[in-house]
Amino acid sequence: MLSMTVSSHQSYAQTDNTLNKIEGDNIKDDPISKKILKNIEIAKKQIADINESAKQKKEQQKIINEKRKLAQTNLNLELERLGKKYAEFTPVNAFKKFVLGVNATHQEIYWDQFHYLNTKITLAKDARDIVLKNGGTYREAMTEYNKYAKMSRVEMVNVIKNLNIKHNFANKDIQTYFDADAKLPRFEDDLKAPCYGCTSNISKVKSDTAGTKIVTVEKPVESLKTSQMKILKEKLTNIQKEFLDSKDRAKQKMMVQEMNDVLKQIQDLSKS
Repeated sequence: MLSMTVSSHQSYAQTDNTLNKIEGDNIKDDPISKKILKNIEIAKKQIADINESAKQKKEQQKIINEKRKLAQTNLNLELERLGKKYAEFTPVNAFKKFVLGVNATHQEIYWDQFHYLNTKITLAKDARDIVLKNGGTYREAMTEYNKYAKMSRVEMVNVIKNLNIKHNFANKDIQTYFDADAKLPRFEDDLKAPCYGCTSNISKVKSDTAGTKIVTVEKPVESLKTSQMKILKEKLTNIQKEFLDSKDRAKQKMMVQEMNDVLKQIQDLSKS
């Protein structure tokens, strides 16, 4: 067994029973000592290189951070400048310019329509950005965007109907006769068509060559499907009203999901 101890002036080589002392210039001539000293110098150089590399990286990162900070500052200034330059073309200001050209009695209903859609778009953008921030794909982000931004015909018809009622441009009772697509039921025989808005039975007169015929027309009787549709539309109306009045983004997102569920039920019922 052989072991060795090395210092700057001397070294010791030990066999199983003998300790040989090597010192002075003899170290330079001993092959094992020379190898050990060489490895020590290599290790010192490697450590020095590592320290120097770490120092350089730290300095480079500092420069990069300073450049990023400067770039962000310049970007913010440029965005602020562009914001002021194109302020009149923002969605709110552009729509405001349009509404000013509308009859004053109709301006509020236009603004409610704008706020409803603009809120949905804002929620959709937030949902999209969250997906991208968390590492999601563009397709996943746009799927989430569409979930909040989409508007079916049924939803559009219902919100317009409610806003017309809210601003006294439509009668609530009369609106209940329209289906989810804003259409009245069709009848081949006009005599069988109900009297919408009537509070009691009425009579219709049919005249032809055979004579005159008086037909009693009763108030419309709701079918089970009509009753179910009425309940769903009322539920949708309540959610939409709450959606317009709310300022809480988290609650509004939940409301959009609730609306989508109700809209699907309405569409399924319409097809049944």
